[in-house]
Amino acid sequence: MKKFAVWMPFVAFLVVLLNYFGLDDYNILLMGVSPVAWFIEFVPNMNRVHISSFVVYIVAVLFWMLIGMLLDRSINGLKKRSVQ
Repeated sequence: MKKFAVWMPFVAFLVVLLNYFGLDDYNILLMGVSPVAWFIEFVPNMNRVHISSFVVYIVAVLFWMLIGMLLDRSINGLKKRSVQ
C-alpha cells in the first residue's frame, strides 16, 4: 500500500472527520487540506456561510485523491524511464 492515491485522500478524510465532529475548533487542519478553504480565506468578499461544509469536505478528499493519482502516475513514468 505505497500508493499516494490511497494515503493522501485517507489523511484528508481523517481531517474532515475531525472537523465534522468538532475536534478542529478553529478549522486549522481543514485549512491545511482543503483548496476551497484556501480560496475562502484569501478572497475578501467570500464568506464561509456561502459554501456548504459538505462541499468543502468532498472537494478536499477529491482534490487529494487527484494529487495522489498524479504523483503515482509521475512516479511510475519516472520508474519506466529509468528502466529503459
